[in-house]
Amino acid sequence: MIAGTTRLVGLIGDPVAHSLSPRMQNAAFAKCGLDWVYVPLHVKPGELENALRGLVALGFAGANVTIPHKLAAVGLCDELSEVALRAGSVNTVVVREDGSLFGTSTDGFAVTSAVECEGADVILLGAGGAAQALAAAFVDAGIASLSISSAERTEELAAYVRELAPELEVRELGWPPSGEGMKIIVNATPIKDELPVPPQAGQRVVDLAYKPDGSPTALIAAAREARCPEVVDGLEVLVRQGAAAFEHWTGIEAPIEVMRSAIHPDDRSR
Repeated sequence: MIAGTTRLVGLIGDPVAHSLSPRMQNAAFAKCGLDWVYVPLHVKPGELENALRGLVALGFAGANVTIPHKLAAVGLCDELSEVALRAGSVNTVVVREDGSLFGTSTDGFAVTSAVECEGADVILLGAGGAAQALAAAFVDAGIASLSISSAERTEELAAYVRELAPELEVRELGWPPSGEGMKIIVNATPIKDELPVPPQAGQRVVDLAYKPDGSPTALIAAAREARCPEVVDGLEVLVRQGAAAFEHWTGIEAPIEVMRSAIHPDDRSR
């Protein structure tokens, strides 16, 4: 029940109707006995600054930032974490008591905590805000090389990574790319129903995209069929980045198993 004492947290994006984050975060708030509510906020491009400043005016505790606003949010926060500075991307905003906005990113951690990256040749599909955060996290995790393929911003992201890590081998691939010779395939695009790269046995696969009904994306289904040794779907990535965001807002440990159960297809009422 929402009362006058309820703290609000939002999800800023375009679109947001499909997101499972409200279900996940509200389950976490309930488990921890917090009088908090997480709400989707549909914000179109061009309205991001007004939306972020509106968080302060409306007394929000913070927000997640999703497609297409992660890159633009960097310049609209009053302070950035070291992670967000390196990533050039923000997916989590904390509204401080003085009304200032603190921005950070939990996207990279969500992936590098789920799959072993050190020494790996990685192909990254996509070049938006999440992809840029992942690229920075891969650099810090000690990957051997990074190949980038996207319908747009490929050159821009490659240049960003080269500046961040001049010693790293960075390749720009056409679209659709080949995953031949790659150890890790990561999809940071919204593609769900088509197979962007056919995975092969022995490759590790991570997909940030997910379907609200919990069914596997085309990439995840193909990776499981190929018996890839590590397959991380978008629901798991969502849980990991969401748990880290929860801790930034509340200052307490996230009930990650509750969050995972809240969006797992086997546990959802039909």
